[in-house]
Amino acid sequence: MEQEIRTLNARIDSLIHKAQALSTENHNLKNSGSEASSLRAKIETLTAENNALRAKETALLAERDDLSRKNDLARARVEAIILRLKALETPES
Repeated sequence: MEQEIRTLNARIDSLIHKAQALSTENHNLKNSGSEASSLRAKIETLTAENNALRAKETALLAERDDLSRKNDLARARVEAIILRLKALETPES
């Protein structure tokens, strides 16, 4: 009878140890799940920020091209004015 009690106690201890191990594993899995959710949210935030930055870059490049074109037109007009002024300075024969 004592042997049976010892065997049952050993079995109970083994089951308690297994239950504690499963509880620890469950806790770790819950933590890794929340970490995965946190990482997923961070990735979504960074993706949205990246998309916004790309759109802003595209808009800035278009604005730069427009300003460069306007600068070229202004330069051409100033050069034309300078040529006309020089022509006025030159005495006609």
